[in-house]
Amino acid sequence: LDVGTKGGALFLSFVLFLVPILGYNFVTGVLGYDEIEAGKWIGVGFTVVTTLLWASTYIFRVATKDMTYAKQLKDYENAVIAKRLEELDEDEIQALVEDIERDDF
Repeated sequence: LDVGTKGGALFLSFVLFLVPILGYNFVTGVLGYDEIEAGKWIGVGFTVVTTLLWASTYIFRVATKDMTYAKQLKDYENAVIAKRLEELDEDEIQALVEDIERDDF
């Protein structure tokens, strides 16, 4: 599921709600640890892990320039170029095409 959709966000929220509860039940029931200590360490561990995962997704988006600002800037630059191209005469467009073709070889 894509977490960018409502259904994906709901599913991820549900999973993130269940993971610490299931971990707590496993540690206290099956492994027999003290409930207070298990709750404390599961709470801390879950918070640290989810924070690190969130931070890593942010760093990845920054590194790949997959952020809203970068996308908006690219769209704006493309729109400006398209507008300038519309304003050129046919002769100027042909001269640009010939110049580009010359540079390619």
